[in-house]
Amino acid sequence: MDPSLTPHRSPYAPWRTLALIGVLGAVYATFARLALHAFPFSGDEYSYFLQAELFARGVLHAPTPAHPELLRVDHVLMFPWVCSKYPPGTSALLAIGVRLGVPWLVTPLEGIVALVAMRAAVRRLLGERDAFVAVAVLGGAPLFVFQAASFYSHTAAVMWLAIAFALAVAWTTEGGAWRMVVAGAAIGCAFVTRPLDAVLFGLALISLRAWRPVVLAAAGAVPFVALLLAYQAAQFGSPLTDGYAAYQPEFSAIYGASTARPAFSPFNAVDPPQIWHHLDIIRSFLVDWTVPGTVLLSLLGWAALRDDARVSGARKIAGAVVAIFAVTLWVTIGDTDDGARPRYLTTTLLGLAWLAAPGWRRACDLATSSLGPKVARVVGVVVWVLPVVQLGAFVVGRMPQIWVREGLAEGVAHAGIDRGVVVVRAKYPTRYARNGPFFDRPVLYVSAPPSTSADEVAGAFPGRDVYEAHEAPLGTQDGWHIDRVAR
Repeated sequence: MDPSLTPHRSPYAPWRTLALIGVLGAVYATFARLALHAFPFSGDEYSYFLQAELFARGVLHAPTPAHPELLRVDHVLMFPWVCSKYPPGTSALLAIGVRLGVPWLVTPLEGIVALVAMRAAVRRLLGERDAFVAVAVLGGAPLFVFQAASFYSHTAAVMWLAIAFALAVAWTTEGGAWRMVVAGAAIGCAFVTRPLDAVLFGLALISLRAWRPVVLAAAGAVPFVALLLAYQAAQFGSPLTDGYAAYQPEFSAIYGASTARPAFSPFNAVDPPQIWHHLDIIRSFLVDWTVPGTVLLSLLGWAALRDDARVSGARKIAGAVVAIFAVTLWVTIGDTDDGARPRYLTTTLLGLAWLAAPGWRRACDLATSSLGPKVARVVGVVVWVLPVVQLGAFVVGRMPQIWVREGLAEGVAHAGIDRGVVVVRAKYPTRYARNGPFFDRPVLYVSAPPSTSADEVAGAFPGRDVYEAHEAPLGTQDGWHIDRVAR
């Protein structure tokens, strides 16, 4: 094996990596609070948040309000009661923040735990210096930064899977059945958060070509699989009915029957529009949402460690995670939404970051020998500055959307409306009509179809003044135009 590719084991102060994790955690929290306004922007985020409010009150669901057909909101079931369509894992963690009054802080903390687990996974085999690089590649990726500052479920899933990854890596060198059982429990926690991510990560363990670690991990995951099935039975009427299936009739009622396409289908791999969507997702992942050159560094790292038997098992798991998620992308629907374009590839950052650490070392050696140390340092600085620029470009495009979506409640407050019914007149009113899970707030937002008149709304909610709120043009700070239309 080339000595330049030997895992780096020279002394490297652990405090540097821990300090980096602390700085990144502060960035996530600041970004969540100031840049994203601690606001559940997308329908997905609001659905998780609504379920967290329910969990914080000690209940699974709330009674269906009067006239639910006028109060629909994206990704929230109204029949036979009010609840989120999503698995409970993300909301269960958010509920802790809701109880403490800091729900926006939960996901940044999940990001910190994921980085700590990544450090453990790399440090054990490759040393502290490579652990520093892996933490930087994972924690500095714009995709991870954004997810760790939002209310999406990806960071919670990555946190659990990073813990499972660290334990599996430890098992490959030190054994210990308990490690794989606990790793399985972590995969189980990911299963009640993002089931598909957990299953795909579990499949990556098959790359070890041994039945024992897979069986042990499955044993650790079984209680959590049973928990999710019990949750689905209580929430949706059958252990085999998930929230997506239960919500489908309402989703079709809001957006039309054409939206009833299966989220996973082999036909998505050959459908021309979906092929272009998938290619654009890959482009955005490589160019916009990761530290520049991450995939190339990972390939270098994969090659650098090919002859090191001690890291063989961890290398296989890391490579399998990346490969399995990349292949699965092609059978999923790739339409655009309110989230980061490649957010379903978030879990691949675990494998990429682990492999990129030794790849960075090799790249530094090549750059120094071919370009000279000064130019190599400049290139290195540019590589780490670009993610900040990329994230800034995303925020510039995001802020006008936040102004509009968050601005509805702000506009109602500025208009002095402290009681009444506000009819949302927008292209997609169900994205704005957020009333909480109990519909008991003084101001009620109505997502009625455009054909519904103000008089009909007034008849449905007697005794309240009725207002109409018209959506402000995107990209402006003009606010919503709100007028009283009925008493």
